[in-house]
Amino acid sequence: MMDFSLDTWILSFLAGLYTPLGAMCVLPLYPGYLAFLAGQTAQRKRVSTLMLGAAVTSGVIGAMLLFGAVFVSFLQVSTGLVIGYLGPVVYIILAVMSIGMILGVDIGRVFPSVHSPQAKTPWITAALFGAFFGLVALPCNPTSIILLFALSTTTIDFLANFVNFVIFGIGMATPLLVLSALSIDANKQAVSFLTRYHGIINRGAGVLMLFVALYYLIFVFLAEYL
Repeated sequence: MMDFSLDTWILSFLAGLYTPLGAMCVLPLYPGYLAFLAGQTAQRKRVSTLMLGAAVTSGVIGAMLLFGAVFVSFLQVSTGLVIGYLGPVVYIILAVMSIGMILGVDIGRVFPSVHSPQAKTPWITAALFGAFFGLVALPCNPTSIILLFALSTTTIDFLANFVNFVIFGIGMATPLLVLSALSIDANKQAVSFLTRYHGIINRGAGVLMLFVALYYLIFVFLAEYL
């Protein structure tokens, strides 16, 4: 029987949503994306920015599908290790990183600024940007991917874990999709908001992730030994 859980889906989506919002080294990619949208709408009146946003979303999800397939395959091979030992260890790491987030430690600052790839057509460029955006955001914001790994250790069902990665990818792509639907002025205000309140966003996410880590450590893993 497949182990699907609504709370796990919600946490996977929130982890994906937080990945680009809380990654300081990803913020420089937003102005480039906005410039890309503005350029396409100026040159091609019929190009819908929302459709370009859908292409970006497909790129992000595609990258997460590839990444998820590799990781979930590893889980299948290491079933006993994951359930017995790796799960609690990953949640402990998540708790420690969450405390760091609450204290204002930003691991993503050690990563340099990066530039997105370009292609001959706007649709391919958008898809490549999405894949690039997703792969860059992961190391920039390791806490969210640690949360996803931790959620994956609570079940060994291949399809359930694979769906979690897809939902995580949808969460990652959501900010880009929202930006694609907004006007240029609204986009600039949104990026300015993310930059200005980056610390508050990180601390809020840290509190949520610490709560999740403690819940699983106490009520899931520790309960098995009591």
